[in-house]
Amino acid sequence: MDRLNIETSLAATEEDQSATESEDVVVNIHSFFLLPFLILIGIGILFGIYILGITLLTQESRDIYDLLETIKSGRNHDRWRSAFELSSVLARNRQVGLDDRFVGKMTNLFQEPSVQKITTHNGVSLKAYLAHAMGNTKNPAFTPLLLSNIDYDHPDTVFIISALGMLGDATAIPKIVPLVNNSLSPVRLAAVIALGEIGDSAGIPALELALRDEEPNVRWDAAVALSKLGSKAGKNVLLDLLRPGYLAEFEAVDANERNQILIVAIRSAGKLDDSELNQAIDNFADNKDGNMDVLKTALEVRDERR
Repeated sequence: MDRLNIETSLAATEEDQSATESEDVVVNIHSFFLLPFLILIGIGILFGIYILGITLLTQESRDIYDLLETIKSGRNHDRWRSAFELSSVLARNRQVGLDDRFVGKMTNLFQEPSVQKITTHNGVSLKAYLAHAMGNTKNPAFTPLLLSNIDYDHPDTVFIISALGMLGDATAIPKIVPLVNNSLSPVRLAAVIALGEIGDSAGIPALELALRDEEPNVRWDAAVALSKLGSKAGKNVLLDLLRPGYLAEFEAVDANERNQILIVAIRSAGKLDDSELNQAIDNFADNKDGNMDVLKTALEVRDERR
């Protein structure tokens, strides 16, 4: 839940010192000779770190453009691998994704006909992977491009909606809101999650509507999204999720998935500081026989409340 299946001191030390005249001389020597020397060493280290950082950034930038070129004209296997690597690099170093040159090249590549024709056996295109990479940049410069490529009948749609959510750009909300009524449940789910990630109150009415969706995942994620916005409109859905035995009613949800859903629901409920939701969280915190990750989450959320 709250995730599409597309896919973390220096200890201070003190030393007792005895003051003698001879030691004062040593201290003075240290003050005039050793400390300036250490300062120079420190400056040198900082300069070295700066140069290393610039070198790594430049190297990573070169790698980025190599990946773009491989995606454009490499062998099919290399194209897919490079698209995956591109997304990973941009997640690590978003600064690269803010560069105007990169934005231009990425835009051209996204619209390249030969790239758009490459798809998996289930119809997901290489373009969908590029959309995910754009989302990792957090650069709103990609918003208009992604919005213009929403195709309600194409499998890429969920990837593009997800990328728009990752960008967090509120200007995308008017185009995402109608997707909450889409006939395809994966599209509705992607739209609900995106509205929650963008985190703008303009998405609340659509999310409230999604609380009545026939698809459980959509209802659940609508409640989670609303909690991110500080709205208690999804309280009853969260109470259902936290009710013992409720998730067991869904045979398609295995034990691991149930635990992950409970963890998200507990954290979402904790944001609202509601007495009924707090009691439901406390029930999990007091249940020493339940899943350890769920127990740990409930204890953490309860401690945060106190």
